[in-house]
Amino acid sequence: MGVLIVDGFDRTVFLWWNGLAGRNAFVDALAVLAAQYAIFVVAGLMVVLWFALPRREAGLRRQLLYAALAAVVAIAVNYAISALWYRPRPFVLYPHLVHQLVQHVADASFPSDHAAVAAAVAFALRGQNKALQWVMWLLTALIVLARVFVGVHWPTDVLGGVAVGFVAATAVQTLSGPLRRPADFVLGLFRMHEGQRAR
Repeated sequence: MGVLIVDGFDRTVFLWWNGLAGRNAFVDALAVLAAQYAIFVVAGLMVVLWFALPRREAGLRRQLLYAALAAVVAIAVNYAISALWYRPRPFVLYPHLVHQLVQHVADASFPSDHAAVAAAVAFALRGQNKALQWVMWLLTALIVLARVFVGVHWPTDVLGGVAVGFVAATAVQTLSGPLRRPADFVLGLFRMHEGQRAR
């Protein structure tokens, strides 16, 4: 396993942004919420949309399936990258300088899983409902900023996660033709269940 070096850019930006932590309890609390739970809001919104959309919205439902698949691909890519290259988290390298607002295991820091999943979903849903896109990008931005603010990621960790999310979403979109049949099969199962309940 190789080791990724933390360069001057990462140290400078991280120490400035993380250095703002601990000054305001309200801001700290918001950052902790975003860093730990915003990713669950992303997943929750997808589930709610799946069940709340009218039946005629098959296109958006199909895209939600692609977004979920892109998130899984992003996690797989992240796992492969972190298995090949290890980068220590900020609180491991600089335990006396980092304002660590959340507890985290000292595993590989690069790339960020939270950023990769959120970005994969946001990229996968581009071209869909504009309000939904804005919400997903807002959540992604909050995650990116918060994960650095609370002291568990370097800036390039979250930027790398966004890049992985883009690659994963693009790969799934490229394969959307072959994936359409299994996606429509899942949609068919959903409609069948709905029909059974309606009778």
